[in-house]
Amino acid sequence: MISHLRVANKKAEEAKFFLKNKGYLNEKYLPIKENNFVLWPLNQASVPFEGEIIICKGLVHNRKSRDYRLNMDKKIKDIAPRSFDIFGDIAILKLPSGSEIYEEQIAEALLLSHKNIKTVCIDLGVHGEFRIRDLRVISGNTNFISIHKENGMEFEADISKVYFSPRLATERERLSSLINKPENVLDAFAGVAPFSISMAMKGCKVTSLDSNPEAMKWALRNFNRSGINEKYFSFFNAKFEDYDFGVQKFDRIILNNPTNCLPFLDKAMNLVVERGIIHFYIICPKDGSFQLSKYLAEEFECTAKREVHAYSPSSSLFVFDIRRNLV
Repeated sequence: MISHLRVANKKAEEAKFFLKNKGYLNEKYLPIKENNFVLWPLNQASVPFEGEIIICKGLVHNRKSRDYRLNMDKKIKDIAPRSFDIFGDIAILKLPSGSEIYEEQIAEALLLSHKNIKTVCIDLGVHGEFRIRDLRVISGNTNFISIHKENGMEFEADISKVYFSPRLATERERLSSLINKPENVLDAFAGVAPFSISMAMKGCKVTSLDSNPEAMKWALRNFNRSGINEKYFSFFNAKFEDYDFGVQKFDRIILNNPTNCLPFLDKAMNLVVERGIIHFYIICPKDGSFQLSKYLAEEFECTAKREVHAYSPSSSLFVFDIRRNLV
């Protein structure tokens, strides 16, 4: 018998993020779902989160290794990537140069170990103004349209025409958990709207921009898929740097263009209200040599820094939470 935190479904993801982030979540057990509630397993008797503490038998994790490389020859196993992205039923791999002769065996092993995957493709890099992945199918359908499920939401897209990062799921969950009242939010590089939708579902009024017409097409479909009323969002097919916001100001700005974000920071600082927050995403060295403070106006301060995921052996994607203080 172990302690569980019982919360309503609408608070389940927020509770999960809090518990996991604070180290309270007992990951030896699975969550228990009952009616409109979720029971999260705890590794201590109580936690500082609104909900009911229930003592009951835990649902044991019967974990099986998901490492698809286990049954491969050592030569291929050493080449095959351990991690990869999944968008819906599409797996996206990056293979080292010279490993093309083994790609069919790698794809076969992946399909055998992950029954939810229908297509395996190679990521040949992100290119062009719209940061679109160049993808080549090595097994399965050549249709790149799929539906990705994340934190209780669904996002549909053609990933050969728009950019989407499944690796930002925890980050989208984190930002959503920070919302405790309706806010006016700007998603400056929205893509197919995963950040925007998670904010709108918390009652925020979201302004979303993206210069890729395909992103707007799928974003509007995803807002509709999530049942979000049009009064909570506006999507514009436009470049952030060119868009005229007039006198509009925002409580929170999501600046997610990590390969080229610094040129847009000044404009974002001019658009955020006092006590407002900018979530600034950038790929920079892991050694801490990048100093954001050099680029901040006097009334701004960095209140938090988080490594989102590795990008290369020497660099990672980081997010900086920036607050505008009272003058």
